Amino acid sequence: MNTVILNWRDSTHPEAGGAELYCQSVARELVRLGEEVTYVTARSKGARRHERLDGYMIVRRGGRYTVYLAVLWYLLIHRRRIDAVIDSQNGIPFFSPVVLPRRTPIVLLMHHVHQEQFALYFPAPIAALGRWLESSVARRVYSRRAIAAVSPSTRAAVRTRLRLRGPIRLAPCGLEPTSDAPRVRAENPRIVTVGRLVPHKQLNLLIEAMPEIRRQVPSCELEIIGDGAERGALQGLVLSLGLQKAVRFHGRVNDTERDRLLSSAWLTVNPTRGEGWGLSVLEANRFGVPAVAFRVDGLRDSVVHDVTGWLVGVNDSLAQTVANSLSALADAQFERQIDSAVRAWASSFTWENTTGALLNILSEERSALSRSEDRRGRNSDLMTIVEVPNTAVPVNWAPALRLGDIVQSDISGYRLLLASTDHVEIPNLLLRLGVVPNAIASGEVRVSVAGQQETLLLAAGMGDASPR
Repeated sequence: MNTVILNWRDSTHPEAGGAELYCQSVARELVRLGEEVTYVTARSKGARRHERLDGYMIVRRGGRYTVYLAVLWYLLIHRRRIDAVIDSQNGIPFFSPVVLPRRTPIVLLMHHVHQEQFALYFPAPIAALGRWLESSVARRVYSRRAIAAVSPSTRAAVRTRLRLRGPIRLAPCGLEPTSDAPRVRAENPRIVTVGRLVPHKQLNLLIEAMPEIRRQVPSCELEIIGDGAERGALQGLVLSLGLQKAVRFHGRVNDTERDRLLSSAWLTVNPTRGEGWGLSVLEANRFGVPAVAFRVDGLRDSVVHDVTGWLVGVNDSLAQTVANSLSALADAQFERQIDSAVRAWASSFTWENTTGALLNILSEERSALSRSEDRRGRNSDLMTIVEVPNTAVPVNWAPALRLGDIVQSDISGYRLLLASTDHVEIPNLLLRLGVVPNAIASGEVRVSVAGQQETLLLAAGMGDASPR
């Protein structure tokens, strides 16, 4: 199969970030599974028009703004050779359904909603145009096409703020595996933050909090990894606050250096006003490093409050929360406990499972377009967990569920995560699947609505990345 991934940048772009890592990792995983992958993106200065990387082909067309028309032209002239499309919406999508055959399965990949961010980067008329394209135009072009959201926060924002109508499934970000070896923390309390230095990341809030943090934790130091347009202003802020010896800017570094710095951290802090997911938080979690972040979209999904870190509410102080966290982490026993918790959380997310989720969404979309699927509740975001004991089903029970549903089993029985399924539909569904009627009536089978963390963990741990 020839799968095309559309994204406005690739991993070699000077401004590449989490969205590029996501698409690159999925492309690499699809190649491993035997797929042919073409990654179509913008062309930065000095970049080649065509380049093969990790087995997939990168096609670069257009610049920062012209990339959208250039990609549409590419899709139009190659439309008969494209089997599936992952269309990334970074502010605005590529509107691929306009030029592709109706039966080509397309998944709209949503990292987060940009309605508030347009005004940070563009004059009012252009910002208004961006908001209109992201919402009203996208709603019309994609109609009821499938959507992949990286987090429950993004899924909610897509429904309530953009009002897109297609079925939304979760495909959370993955992580590269890391060693379980104990890390060597810095001697002094150290904060390490990773990300692009751009306005909406709000690194200025963390720097402004440093004097108060250092008043309570005098030896605290801050390491900033990343680059961007705000670097000069942030360095000026450090100078004005007299923090030159406490704050260091590393710029863009390779993965080895990034991981070395992260593994030395006591804490990572993400002060952004909103993320799709918060990949940098999970990258720190791989090394047992907890996080502090505002209770905003994305980060309230990736940070489990009081388990893998601490969320700062609207009436809370960032400086006080960070200082309290560093003080708590000075206790060796507490540090060991949280190290174990955050490593366990991070290990739930892999690029293999991210790719498996996207493949299932594409398969579900292909089935819907051919009108051969059960369309019951297709556009509902409700997810239901059904726990079925072994005593209620035949030996080696293998329920025939829909694409997008997940089955897990252990020695006690089965756990089903059913997408777009309401409680009232469960009894008849289980009878069709061969569950003993008395087990349903007696309550041996337990049914509940999937919560935020349950949905994430079940989706992340689905473990099915086979091509379909």
